[in-house]
Amino acid sequence: MKQISINTAIFIAVFLFSIKADAQEYNNWLMQGAILNFDTSPANIICNENEEFVYNQTIMLSDENGKILLYGYKQGKTLSSDFVIKNKNNESIINVECLLFRNGIGCKIPQGGYYIAAVLNKSLTSNYLYLYKFDEQGNLENEYIYNNGTYSFFIDMLYFVDYVALIAYKKGQIETYKLTSEGCELWNTSEITLNEFANTPASVAIFDIEHSLDNSKIIASKFSHAYVLNFNKNNGKIDITAKYESDKLFAMSFSKNDKYFLIIDNGKLKGYKYSNNFDFNINSTPDIVYDLHPEKENTSNNLWDMAIGVDGKIYIHYHDDKSITVLDGIEDGNITEEKITSECLSATKFPNIPRKYKNYDCQTSTKFDNTFVCYNQPLKIISQGTPPFEISYTIDNKQHIIKTSENEYQLPNIPGKYKITKIKDANCETIPEEYNISEIAKEIANPIKIIKD
Repeated sequence: MKQISINTAIFIAVFLFSIKADAQEYNNWLMQGAILNFDTSPANIICNENEEFVYNQTIMLSDENGKILLYGYKQGKTLSSDFVIKNKNNESIINVECLLFRNGIGCKIPQGGYYIAAVLNKSLTSNYLYLYKFDEQGNLENEYIYNNGTYSFFIDMLYFVDYVALIAYKKGQIETYKLTSEGCELWNTSEITLNEFANTPASVAIFDIEHSLDNSKIIASKFSHAYVLNFNKNNGKIDITAKYESDKLFAMSFSKNDKYFLIIDNGKLKGYKYSNNFDFNINSTPDIVYDLHPEKENTSNNLWDMAIGVDGKIYIHYHDDKSITVLDGIEDGNITEEKITSECLSATKFPNIPRKYKNYDCQTSTKFDNTFVCYNQPLKIISQGTPPFEISYTIDNKQHIIKTSENEYQLPNIPGKYKITKIKDANCETIPEEYNISEIAKEIANPIKIIKD
């Protein structure tokens, strides 16, 4: 009996340790010659020297345990080589011959499963949008090819409670698509002309795309031109709110909670207090100035790259450095600096990473009261907010919905793996990110009986 108790305790401990509250789909960043891995903070650099030459933009997605699941890049050094997407076993599952890989981005959708979008240059005058849908194990489920126009490098993904919005620009219009477990559908088309983003052979060069945490603002830059776009979350429509002609927006990022909008100018990190209107003057005195490399103050701004990591820290790279500068504490005014170094680093380009949607006004939350219970033990969902609640959850990936006015709800005694996917109260809805996974064990056929002496 004592041995059985020890084994049971070990099993439960291992089970609890293995649970992840949310899929870590950006745990790894694929770069030329290296992978930036976020198992630690700051991230650590893994050399990728045995991989084929990674040309320009890259995509990498990890599973819910942070392990590499899918990655895409243009292989080979010739223009006629293929864009490929490979699985965790390094097997090619997508091969598309193209001249250039303009840009790519991937995401995990709220219902489970993944999408990868890529703009591929099929000829000197044609850029097509390719979209691939994968299940939770990384198996290809569907593909969508949009070739009814010449698409730009400008693509972005915006997270929402029950879908991801894909934004794609082609000459004269921006298309908004909804990505769900059911598939991809065109949501809205906005008639907009971004002349500087038209596709010419040089348009693959230098660009950056960022968006705010609430997904209301998208900032896209190319060379010395940048646009601020407003995204309407109700209908998917996009309009232009500002345009900049400046060489200060080659490298840009929001801080962790959008307190500051950050740029790199003359070897310095500069931060401006961010408001939803994005109405500050980029040439005005910044609220934050931090020297990155005093000896490189007069270098061109286009030699820098910057991105916010999944750990909330800012990652900065200068084109010929063998180290990445990692800054933390920007929002509280106590900036700390660390360096991560590797000989594998070369012309680093941080990948385009969608930021998770954050609804600042939504106070509703929900969680399981336990991560594992035995058969016939109660498993409850604990909710906070304004009742009534509508809670979506799965048992072994099968969808269920409960409606209740109580803050505690005891689930039926059904064995299986449980996951809360969404909660909606009287004011708003959100996706829980902690304690949203649990399990009810199966009934033991011959339960152990304890006989007292």
